[in-house]
Amino acid sequence: MIILEKSSFIPPYGDFLYDFSFFPIDAKEKRNKDQNGFDPKIHLTLLNFLEDLFSQDVRNTIVYICDSQDQREVYRKILFDKWYDEFSIERFEKLDFKLVNDGSDYLITTYISIVTLRENPHLDDLKDFTRSNMEEFENYKFE
Repeated sequence: MIILEKSSFIPPYGDFLYDFSFFPIDAKEKRNKDQNGFDPKIHLTLLNFLEDLFSQDVRNTIVYICDSQDQREVYRKILFDKWYDEFSIERFEKLDFKLVNDGSDYLITTYISIVTLRENPHLDDLKDFTRSNMEEFENYKFE
């Protein structure tokens, strides 16, 4: 299942910024062995979905956060990077962030990728905006 939601960021970026996620419909326990392995059709489905989104408006941008609920976020990051490297060519700009938030009794690592077209007229502003927001998030400590 693919989910695309408008981001909660304020305009002008929020108008074209989408939170992007995908996951299997069936829980891992309910899938057979073949369904739990790498499925080459998944990345083609995602690529087609994103191609459609980016063809609608050159300003469209996605935010992809690797889910960490099952401590497999680094594997999701590796897979997303692999797909990006195989298919993005020179058309897209990807901004990657690794946020480590640690406290006395927790350690949370969050991998975030922001993807947009290189022809996005707000690309430089978007880079500045996202970097400043990532720095703010890094400085936040969960209590």
